[in-house]
Amino acid sequence: MRPDQQSVPPAFRVTAEGALGLTRSQTRGASFAAPSRGVRQRRETVGSIEGDAAAAVVGCRPDAVVTDVAAARIWDLPLPLWLQDPSDAISVAVPAGNARPKRAGVRGRRLDLPSFHVVDVGSLRVTTPARTWLDCAPLLPFGDIVAMGDAILHRRLGSTGELNHLSQWGFRRRGIVGIRLALPLLDARSESPGESRARVLLIRGGIPAPVCNYNVVERGRWIARVDMAWIEQRVIVEYDGAVHLDERQRRRDAERLNHLQGAGWRVIVLTADDLRRPDSTVQMVKLALGLAR
Repeated sequence: MRPDQQSVPPAFRVTAEGALGLTRSQTRGASFAAPSRGVRQRRETVGSIEGDAAAAVVGCRPDAVVTDVAAARIWDLPLPLWLQDPSDAISVAVPAGNARPKRAGVRGRRLDLPSFHVVDVGSLRVTTPARTWLDCAPLLPFGDIVAMGDAILHRRLGSTGELNHLSQWGFRRRGIVGIRLALPLLDARSESPGESRARVLLIRGGIPAPVCNYNVVERGRWIARVDMAWIEQRVIVEYDGAVHLDERQRRRDAERLNHLQGAGWRVIVLTADDLRRPDSTVQMVKLALGLAR
């Protein structure tokens, strides 16, 4: 008797006799993919991070852990575009002293992973968001290190204390310099990676830290929630990451901008292109704040 499809885990080992009540012939059917030798994966989970990670882990040791970029994808933490390719190998770590996993679709690692650095996410063992941040740091530009730390705090996946502790625990690890430079810049109020990267660019350019996601209220009337605000100077910086907007949204944005300017706020809108021109972008905001000569 064939088991119900939904009762079959995303990935499982198969032997000459089959597996999970399935015959060898059934495990070779169209319902399953064979990502590596001796492993079957439910076809509908192929391409999903959870399914691909399950297939990577099941072919390794029972104590294998999903780590770094793959763990960040499971936690839905922000990554730069070049690290978001679903076809990339899944990072799987085993305890130090063991053979590094070598399987198709797996990037094997040997790591010191204390028990409090690992949690269960469904059927997978995954590094905690804080440990994932630490492991991803060597792969990320500085602005993306801050963006990932902001996301962890904003979504309450970890605390400032936990991130500080990891920075002390990993004092000799690659990427630790970026982690320690990022810690004082983290802001749990930041709501998007683009906002985080823009804020880092401005602060590192000598501009005081803004209030993130500030609610503008004038004479008791709420006007808008803005990405970054320097309240005393009445300057707002918005990060616009949208590529295409429909006409209705464009009208709403224009109306919002008019209300802010009518209330005496100067509004600067930054895009990804502005982040690629850091000197001129910093100078523009400094002029608005009265900080430039």
